Amino acid sequence: MRYIGNKTRLLPFIVETIRKLGIAPGVAHDACAGTAVVGRELKALGWRVASSDIMTYSYVFQRAYVVLQRVPSFADLRAGDPDLRRALRSPRFRRAAARRGVGALAPICEYLARWLEPHRDFITSHYAPAGGRMYFSDDNAMRIDAIRRRLHDWRTEGLIGDDAFYLLLAALIEGADRVANTAGVYAAYIKSWQPNAGRPIDLAPVVPVRGARGSTAHAADAERVALYSGAVDLLYLDPPYNGRQYAGYYHIPELIARGWFDAVPVVAGKTGLPRAADGAMRSAWCSPRRAEQALRHLLAATGARHVLVSYNTEGLLAEPVLEAALRDASVDGRTRRFGRDYRRYRADRDHPKRRYRADALRELLYHVQLR
Repeated sequence: MRYIGNKTRLLPFIVETIRKLGIAPGVAHDACAGTAVVGRELKALGWRVASSDIMTYSYVFQRAYVVLQRVPSFADLRAGDPDLRRALRSPRFRRAAARRGVGALAPICEYLARWLEPHRDFITSHYAPAGGRMYFSDDNAMRIDAIRRRLHDWRTEGLIGDDAFYLLLAALIEGADRVANTAGVYAAYIKSWQPNAGRPIDLAPVVPVRGARGSTAHAADAERVALYSGAVDLLYLDPPYNGRQYAGYYHIPELIARGWFDAVPVVAGKTGLPRAADGAMRSAWCSPRRAEQALRHLLAATGARHVLVSYNTEGLLAEPVLEAALRDASVDGRTRRFGRDYRRYRADRDHPKRRYRADALRELLYHVQLR
């Protein structure tokens, strides 16, 4: 998923730094998990991970990429859904599923992406031309609606458990993002159709990686999770760097993650932002006045022995403020800093109201030992 602050390209730098520090795999708290790529990597390297984030879509990714150890069998689903059984009897369906590879996921993804009848529901009514906005084509919006409804029904009817539900829901959120008519965030849609938006949505789930058992996912504030997690070996913190509230920049992935079946959200404005979405999930890390306090409170709450903080040269917290907070919490008053240059993530081009300072940024990793 295109995401501000995504650490996929920086994973080698993060892993290399942990090794340089001599921190052996143990228990880690990935405090602002986002798309869960760091938690997934730590799990693969032998860490037991407690990941947390206030966004629901992040919780979906945590369940799919950090908690899940293997692909579910889907036996109950194949036995219990008559429409899926009819598809499975079709030679054409079986050939199409085989092109996706082997395993239990291939026929389920083929059925959801290609055989399920498109259905007009919430996404089509609010985020496609049929609803006056251009985030998705009408066809893709109806397919998103149909897939999300079917996942809800399968789970409600007991045909899939939580593991299968979150694995497929993560694939839907990722698939929707690939065909979204945006520059990478949902604060605006592009006023002309981009090539990716014309392609049909597809599901390509990330196969779970095996790792240390016992990893957990939390849809909660980092400080709260730190308080009840107890002693951990590593707190990895990758907080938001700027004033962009993720609840406003990623409201559509959040809506897909939450669904609209128990209570239909009320949306408004040019972007269809749900009412109170930004206020109800406003992060202190995105506030110049509150970010330092959030950091100090988290450092006081954690039972971690080591802390590794990802930040960059354009963050809200000035370097002296960040380092002072870390020194005050450390066991010996020392911090270590590691740096790596990388190309910045751009959600759009420069224009009169928004000019990026540079194409390159320096990612910084700060380490302190608390115990």
